[in-house]
Amino acid sequence: MIRSAGLAVCVFALVATVQAGELRGRVVGVIDGDTLAVVDASNQEHRIRLAEIDAPEKRQPFGQRSKQSLSGLCFGLAVVIEDKGRDRYGRVIGRVNCAGIDASADQVRRGMAW
Repeated sequence: MIRSAGLAVCVFALVATVQAGELRGRVVGVIDGDTLAVVDASNQEHRIRLAEIDAPEKRQPFGQRSKQSLSGLCFGLAVVIEDKGRDRYGRVIGRVNCAGIDASADQVRRGMAW
């Protein structure tokens, strides 16, 4: 009986983790001020579009500065991403936590995104 209950709790925890839509990995590239390349534990690369913000494209005014800002915040760090779905290009849209900092909020706070 106790084994069954323990197994049920483990299965429930596993399902809850999958449903939570959390992705963990390391930032291996910064595409622009609101897009990252992240490699997960299985060495699979994911393109992550920061949720709820927009930043200038690389060739637009302040695009390079926005990219540099995000790079300084996240590049090379382990990140936790709350998966919010996919965009029309197939990228994961996510809330990205870089070393305890919400990347979307920080980019806006720095004036590098809106």
